[in-house]
Amino acid sequence: MMADPDAHEHYPLAGRGVYLLDDHEVIRRGLRQLLESDGLSIAGESGVAREAVRRIPALRPELVILDDDLPDGSGADVCRAVAAADPGIRCVLMTAESDEAVLIDAILAGAWGCLSKQDDSSEQLRLIRRVLAGHTAYSARFHQALLAPFSLPGHPRPDERLLRLSRQETTTAIGVGKGLSNREISQEMSLAEKTVKNMVSSILMKLGMTRRTQVAVLVTRTLSHSENPDDCGYRASRFPDLVAEVTAALLNCTSETRTVPSTVEARAGDADRLADALPRPGPE
Repeated sequence: MMADPDAHEHYPLAGRGVYLLDDHEVIRRGLRQLLESDGLSIAGESGVAREAVRRIPALRPELVILDDDLPDGSGADVCRAVAAADPGIRCVLMTAESDEAVLIDAILAGAWGCLSKQDDSSEQLRLIRRVLAGHTAYSARFHQALLAPFSLPGHPRPDERLLRLSRQETTTAIGVGKGLSNREISQEMSLAEKTVKNMVSSILMKLGMTRRTQVAVLVTRTLSHSENPDDCGYRASRFPDLVAEVTAALLNCTSETRTVPSTVEARAGDADRLADALPRPGPE
């Protein structure tokens, strides 16, 4: 089906169509009908990541809608591969979940948005229109999850001493807990080694400790209770500053308050802010 010529005013990239990646035929069929009823054409579709990564750069669709969970990979991984091959192709993830893990993966992968399979077709189409118009677009279900009150029954409060640390000191303490040297921490945080050394001294004073091994034991014990992938994600962290930073970064990324189309620099800046707020993983 050919795209409506009048749609070019609303869809600046119209003409190359939309590519669909989902391993469920019924979902692809529903999206096909929705998009074609709005005057958009389907550039191609597939049910596995491997085929999509090969076909999408060759077809150069204006938009790619990716299932977040595929038999042979993830939508975020496909998004990264497509962005590396052709940064001009816009990708959005589609998910049945509304937890922050999917949202974080989408933003860090360079996606333009994240749709929800739980939204009705009119809302999905509204978000797709936003992306085609050059704006980022995320389901309101993510906003609701981010703004919802949060509690973790049965989990004790963190050691009160940890709440005395600043965000940078908390990140440094996490590095100490992972067994990193001051030099390694300074490289991860892009700070001078002397600055890290001074922060470690400040951390020892605030925690009432004399050795960094004591800090490592405290932080390791705390993280062992908060970084279980089966719990409630980053919001279960016992480092309140990190929770607030990540939540603020996610709300900024998913906001619809911007009135001008998104630029590559703006999207990269949003992703960098989120990446900086997230606790850094330790060495394998």
